[in-house]
Amino acid sequence: MKHVTQQNNFIYFTAALLLLLLASAFVDSVPESKGMMLVELFILLTHVVAYMSLNFGRYWRYFVLIMFVIIATANIFNRYSDWSAGPVAALTFTLIFYVGVALTTARKVLFPEKVTTNIVVGALAIYILLGLIWATLYLITMEFFPHAFNGIEHIYWGDNFSNALYYSYITMTSVGYGEITPAIAISRTLAYMQAMIGSFYMAVVVASLISARH
Repeated sequence: MKHVTQQNNFIYFTAALLLLLLASAFVDSVPESKGMMLVELFILLTHVVAYMSLNFGRYWRYFVLIMFVIIATANIFNRYSDWSAGPVAALTFTLIFYVGVALTTARKVLFPEKVTTNIVVGALAIYILLGLIWATLYLITMEFFPHAFNGIEHIYWGDNFSNALYYSYITMTSVGYGEITPAIAISRTLAYMQAMIGSFYMAVVVASLISARH
């Protein structure tokens, strides 16, 4: 990726995140095993793009590389063995990756000296990452509490990824259509925390853009 610079790096990474969201839409239209592999492949693709585009220093690339190896290994073990902890391991390290990227991006994007297209796209990337973080939290919750949500059947997380994403973004925008609802205390707590953080983040972004123009 020779054309990636500090002036367009968030554009490349956000495009990878959008591809992940689009890929999740095709899970239900392909055979179960292929849908699972499609989600896992695009999640790992975001790692590759993060490694190539978000050059936040040497330790950052070590972090992305380690997460990539661990998640890929967990997925392989889960597919070709009876390792019951495989889904939880893959989801936990995916969550760590998303949180790490979101926090690091926030330090670069929020309250900048100058607002550019790349900065605005970076702010969008954080919003997408917040949805992915909570979707992953919902999937982890279902691994421990299979009936944590009404309207979502407990199946392999890769096949449930699109449902978790849908519920996550609908909750974060406070739309709440109601066909998926939290059924236990921990899932309800995660849902209202996401709604609060989603609203708070939008306020922070507006304040950040306004402050950068003065």
